[in-house]
Amino acid sequence: MIITEVAGLLFTVTRREKENDLIIVYGKTCIGKLKGIWKGRDMPEVMSYHIELSFGDIERKEVTINDTVENADMKIECDKVIFTAECEDIDDDVYYMRFSYDGLEMLCIENDDHTIKKGDIVSFSILFREIGIYPYTI
Repeated sequence: MIITEVAGLLFTVTRREKENDLIIVYGKTCIGKLKGIWKGRDMPEVMSYHIELSFGDIERKEVTINDTVENADMKIECDKVIFTAECEDIDDDVYYMRFSYDGLEMLCIENDDHTIKKGDIVSFSILFREIGIYPYTI
């Protein structure tokens, strides 16, 4: 039996800024562009990192189920990042969103009405300041 450890989403830092005590990073992944708050100890280098994401609170009314979109996506629009991903699994109000082979993230949805099902492609947007980008080594 071969066991393969799946790394987190690969993120290439393209720009970084310091604002007060926050490190704001811009970069790209295999599915699009991302901007958020760097949660590593030090200012990141302009290079690639495996990352995990955390999201601020998302209301159910901010999540759209897409019938016509098939691919995961990330894009920056002003101070928000728009995410599109497949709902791979559900555990109570925690949704496991598949962004890529190596990118599975948890999304908690407040005021959940349980209309999102496994296999649905969903979109949501969130302010970049509510996106935590956590680097790790494998």
